[in-house]
Amino acid sequence: MLSAALREDKRSIICSIRSLSFHRSCRPLSAAPNPPSQGDGGIFWWNSAITAALDNGEVANAWHLFEQMPHRKNHVTWNCMLSGLVKNRRIADAQRVFDSMPRKNVVAWTLLLTGYAKCGLVKEARDVFDRIPEKNVVCWNAMVSGYIRSGSVGKARELFDAMPERNSNSWSIMVSGYLKNKLVNEAKVLFDRATTRETHIFNALLSGYVELGRLSDAVELFSQMPQRDVISWNTMITCYSRYGKMELAQNLFDDMPKKDTVSWTALMHGYVRNKNLDAAKRIFKAMPNRDVMTWNTMMGGLVQNGMLQDALKLFTDMPEKDIVSWNTILQGYVNQSDMAGAETWFEKMPKRSETSWNTLISGYRDDQALVLFCDMVKEGFRPDQGTFSVVISVCASLVALGWGKMLHLCVIRAGYQHDVLIMSSLISMYSSCGLVSDAALVFECISKRDTISWNAMIATYAYHGSVVEAFKLFDKMIQQGFDPDHSTFLTLLLACAHKGLVDDGCRYLMSMQKDWNLIPKSEHYSCMVDLLGRSGLINHAHEFTENIPVHLKTFAWETLLSSCRYHGNLEIGEVAARRVLDSLPSDGGMHTLVSNMYAARGKWESAESVRMSMKKMGLKKETGCSWIEVEGRMRSFVSNDKSDPLIEEICQELDNISLIIEGSS
Repeated sequence: MLSAALREDKRSIICSIRSLSFHRSCRPLSAAPNPPSQGDGGIFWWNSAITAALDNGEVANAWHLFEQMPHRKNHVTWNCMLSGLVKNRRIADAQRVFDSMPRKNVVAWTLLLTGYAKCGLVKEARDVFDRIPEKNVVCWNAMVSGYIRSGSVGKARELFDAMPERNSNSWSIMVSGYLKNKLVNEAKVLFDRATTRETHIFNALLSGYVELGRLSDAVELFSQMPQRDVISWNTMITCYSRYGKMELAQNLFDDMPKKDTVSWTALMHGYVRNKNLDAAKRIFKAMPNRDVMTWNTMMGGLVQNGMLQDALKLFTDMPEKDIVSWNTILQGYVNQSDMAGAETWFEKMPKRSETSWNTLISGYRDDQALVLFCDMVKEGFRPDQGTFSVVISVCASLVALGWGKMLHLCVIRAGYQHDVLIMSSLISMYSSCGLVSDAALVFECISKRDTISWNAMIATYAYHGSVVEAFKLFDKMIQQGFDPDHSTFLTLLLACAHKGLVDDGCRYLMSMQKDWNLIPKSEHYSCMVDLLGRSGLINHAHEFTENIPVHLKTFAWETLLSSCRYHGNLEIGEVAARRVLDSLPSDGGMHTLVSNMYAARGKWESAESVRMSMKKMGLKKETGCSWIEVEGRMRSFVSNDKSDPLIEEICQELDNISLIIEGSS
């Protein structure tokens, strides 16, 4: 249950998010204790100290240094402060610094423009761009990048075409922009038009091909490059490793005329990605030089494969550690569901980042995630996409509508109202709370949808019985060029199961394989068994289950067992029971289900036999639990638990509700 203080934190959190502009918590600088106070050397020290503080996210320390400078600030000082605030997404503070500058050069204008663009405020960025008195190619490039970042590729191209002059970066930015938006043909046409053929323009197209999975195009372009730099080679190594072609990646690495640390790390990461830790360790040991990224990559591979103790040993051996190193180990504890160990490690960290908080929060699926979110904001850290997505998902699972609405407000004030991942989480949250219309409103506000957002809205209609709307939205999704995934079809099958639409369910299961080349997973098969079972077609469900691939049958047998119990089909139920108990011998819930099935048919000896078996193995069915949010507090209820101080009032209210229900039936 949430503490009473947490209920009061809603308003304070919203105020903190608005007033602090999401600044990070500050730690003392490790700068020289006796800074110079006069001469050019003195101002250089102060500028360096300000830059170091901002690079570390220590915004308050940077402000303190900036305001306490004994020198007259030069243009470097102002630009350092402006750049650091932009990097920390403190756009309001950046605007204030910009307005205070005695003289504004083109660098300052471009920094402010970039800051607005990075925060998704593209209209404000364009306003800054239009006011720049003397624009150079860097300003134009920054504005084109801003449009691309916001998804306005058309406007980016209009501005690109209007540029009085372009450099190689201009062409790279526009080519990359097309590729980021999956406009491959447009990218290729523009690439062919480029007036300059520098290597990094080739690299932009090459990288885009890799990101979009166009392996053959990437290989062809790489072979045609007149000149290749180390980035070109590294990109192709990454390309081959992503698609499991490690022999080709290794051959390419061996053929490289010049390797850097990134080359070694890319190959090592490829082996990690493809679960070949022995090869990854071999590359790691053979590296002539290792930087902190190399160590972190190897350590991350160990964590991903559940080898936390080996990762801890590597962490101890590291000559230099950064925040990523600490976060990697933290992720290892969370992956193993060792939240006590994660909390201890978190407390030991010499410095924390937003990623540190997000990692810890992601380990909880209960109200502890909300408690940590409050702590995060109170300590001045900026919730980001990951934070909001996780915490909103927790609200969905807890059906905590009050907290969900508060977080929705925070999202808007943080400028994430166009973030498709966060918006998809909000759709699911409103759906879980039964507010279909609110979910639909959020969906309509998403300007740039992806498959996840479509799935969230289809699921909302499906789970609330609006099957026709779910089917229509799926058709619209296809018409607009989005490819469905496994989650899409699982949602459609669930919708069919709830309404008993056997023919539609069979059609969708067939379509996912024939039309979209998606291999059904165990949950798809289980859902299909549920559909047949709910429709009373137990024999068909049994036959279907027998034909499911062996390694995917367990959940299907569980579902069939539940259907047999509901329809009283003891013959097939016993077959399903044997299969379930063989696969899940330590599942108390399944044993209870089997026992209840026998009892319902009057086979008391069989029921007692299962119960005795449970007792011998020390198995118990998990106690059911429910909860409700009341005035910002989560109240949980467990079967036979009378510890709540308001238990008498609760029972009286339940009696009243029961009488009302009985009277209306």
